[in-house]
Amino acid sequence: MLFAEPVCMSKLCFKYTYVLLLVIPLSFILLFLIRRDFIRFKNKEEHAAFKKEKRTLRTIIFILRFLIFSLLLIAIASPFMLMEKPIKGDPTLLILADNSTSFELFDKTVTSDLVTELKKEIPVNINYIAAGEQSAIGDGILNNLQGDDSILVISDGNNNKGRLLGDVLSFASSINSTINTINIHPIKSDTVVTIEGPSEVIIDSRELFKVNVKQIGDEVKYHLQVLLDDTLIFDESSIGTKTFNIERAFPNEGYYKLTARITDMQKDHFSMNNVFYKTIRVLNRPKILVVGNKDSPLISELDKMYDMVKSGTMPDDLNPYFAVIFDDVPYSNIQSKMDLLTEYVSNGGGLLVIGGENSYERGGYKGSLFETLLPVRIGTGEAGNESDVNIVVVIDASSGTADYIAVNKALAVSVIDSLNKDLKVGVIAFNVAPWEVQKIAPLRDHINETVKKIARLKYDGQSFFNLGIAGAYSMLRDVGGGKNIILITDGKTTYEGLRQWTRDAVTSAAAGGTKLYVVGVGEGRDDAFLTELASLGNGIYFPADSSNRLRILFGEPTDQEKEFLNKLVILESTHFITADLGLDAVVSGYNFVIPKPAARTLITTNKKIPILVVWRFGLGRVASFATDDTSKWSGELLSRNNSKVITRTINWVIGDLGKKKEFDVKVQDSSIGKDVEITLVSPIVPRLKDLNFVKFDINMYRALVTKKEAGFYSILNATYAVNYNTEYMKLGMNQEFLDTVKLSGGQVFEPNDYKTIAAEVKKLSRKVRMEEINLKAPFIIIALILFILDITIRRLKEKNVVLS
Repeated sequence: MLFAEPVCMSKLCFKYTYVLLLVIPLSFILLFLIRRDFIRFKNKEEHAAFKKEKRTLRTIIFILRFLIFSLLLIAIASPFMLMEKPIKGDPTLLILADNSTSFELFDKTVTSDLVTELKKEIPVNINYIAAGEQSAIGDGILNNLQGDDSILVISDGNNNKGRLLGDVLSFASSINSTINTINIHPIKSDTVVTIEGPSEVIIDSRELFKVNVKQIGDEVKYHLQVLLDDTLIFDESSIGTKTFNIERAFPNEGYYKLTARITDMQKDHFSMNNVFYKTIRVLNRPKILVVGNKDSPLISELDKMYDMVKSGTMPDDLNPYFAVIFDDVPYSNIQSKMDLLTEYVSNGGGLLVIGGENSYERGGYKGSLFETLLPVRIGTGEAGNESDVNIVVVIDASSGTADYIAVNKALAVSVIDSLNKDLKVGVIAFNVAPWEVQKIAPLRDHINETVKKIARLKYDGQSFFNLGIAGAYSMLRDVGGGKNIILITDGKTTYEGLRQWTRDAVTSAAAGGTKLYVVGVGEGRDDAFLTELASLGNGIYFPADSSNRLRILFGEPTDQEKEFLNKLVILESTHFITADLGLDAVVSGYNFVIPKPAARTLITTNKKIPILVVWRFGLGRVASFATDDTSKWSGELLSRNNSKVITRTINWVIGDLGKKKEFDVKVQDSSIGKDVEITLVSPIVPRLKDLNFVKFDINMYRALVTKKEAGFYSILNATYAVNYNTEYMKLGMNQEFLDTVKLSGGQVFEPNDYKTIAAEVKKLSRKVRMEEINLKAPFIIIALILFILDITIRRLKEKNVVLS
């Protein structure tokens, strides 16, 4: 139900808040009924004598019965309080020691020294988790959890198998197990190399590959060589952790082998991670249909990268094409073949619609079947009346964000300061309950007061995101105009169940017409969860370093920006199209569109005009580009860096480059000890020695193979790489692990903090558990007492007893 989320007012909470709304009709019903006589009299004389006191009696009866029914409704709403209940625990400390290969970089005598010293203060047990090249740290912790206990994990926190550490630590917190760790420093040095970049590319397209060299321990000199097949393409000496960018074009179809090798290190504990292998599959230019009558510079450039087929009209068969591009085409040219186009996109075809003087609002798209395919509605995209926009800024004031209070407060102030001062803005903070910092009112009337209130916020308690969202939605529910929530948080919670409650709260708010924008804060923030929440709330996720992009949506252009009123701005930087994209362009014109709720707006102008909006339609992908093909409005998109936005958009709508093949083999690069997944598209069942293919769809088969040595391998003419075991990839102390320990309620100690560790374990043996205290009974008892009082008053009046 819409109001079924628990809502708290200070310490008092209600499970079913919608029941409380019945108090309003109840008061009217009582007023109607009280006007009738509830007291019977023996004769008319007594009745006449009583008339003088009738009005007073009605008032008393109304108040009593209103209180009775109100108390009963409160009881039905299931009131409860979240109370901290002390629990007497066991002061025994369990030490879980990492015994994996990657931990060889650290001094293992730290464990024995800790055990020796701590046994002087408290009982200590020790178990070893992880072994060899399998660092199942999460599983090791989970297997040793008992509840209401203290655990000290001595590990680098690099988990390469089993359950995720964050999930395990969240579960530990939910059963009152405290997980602490030691911040240890490596005593041995190692250098590791990896390669990042696309696995599939189009022939002759120029692609970027990142060769990452990470050094643990001492920074030492090394020599890096990168080979493409057998040709040396990079040769350089350096020192320290660095990333080397390599751009390359591939002239022929097939597989290329990329190898990165580091040598000449004076100190290097592991040698197996000095070489990294990567395969690049180069595919022929995909066939793309361009519908339109214009010859633009952009289309001419794209013709060099893709197999472009140009046509003034849409053909009867779209199956040969990976994607269809409509270049400034009016609806009248498409209308007769809408069924064909809808089926094509629904079955996985890509669609890109480029604007211009004959499309969108000028091309008759509004209200057409074509508009249903698009991620936008046709209409005015100019900013409306700012006074009709309402925003509630929600600040996570839990203890989990206490480590970066100054950053959190500064970010909240920055967000509020970036908003247009004509907007109506309110502020809520939350931990175990939400509380109002500022009512919704024009921002210019309270911005200074609000900033001071934020500066005085105290950070404590757990993160009940769902209550923060519900509190904000409660403020927005009855206002007119646009409804928006800006949530500022790290996304970390110690209660895993709250994630689903939060999803439900966001979904309920979205159903009520409220959009959720999320600003991530903190080094250990949960980007995946925060992105999911923004998507559920039909909004956008902004990592902290890009939060100022909120100004594009809700702010005013600066004086400098006013000189370029149509400057393109990346609004969402986490999408495939816009990730790490440099964009510096101004457009002189655009079409007017409004993004649909389920769409993602990736690029706008600095005047909030949507330019690039995308979504999925059935199995296909659709992109709306609301400016032209560079022939008149957007010529600056032809530069090398800016043009990537078009090519990436086309590559995104295409999706799988091999989807048109009748016979195709896909093999992902893997590592030693991990399964290599082989996917085969074939009309017949394949039969290969040592491979067992299993059918999972029409003409599609899957098999698994495991390799014991690193290098390049081939199967069915497909090449793939197997790299060193992932145990040697993530080395050194995992900072995210340390942050997660803190956020789950544990502490990070230094190796020689024996006294502090012992004192903390003794303190934690007296634990506190959050419990719900049911408060139905007091309200029912009070209602019963008032009911008896009501009966007594009426009986006394019926007997003409005069009350003093």
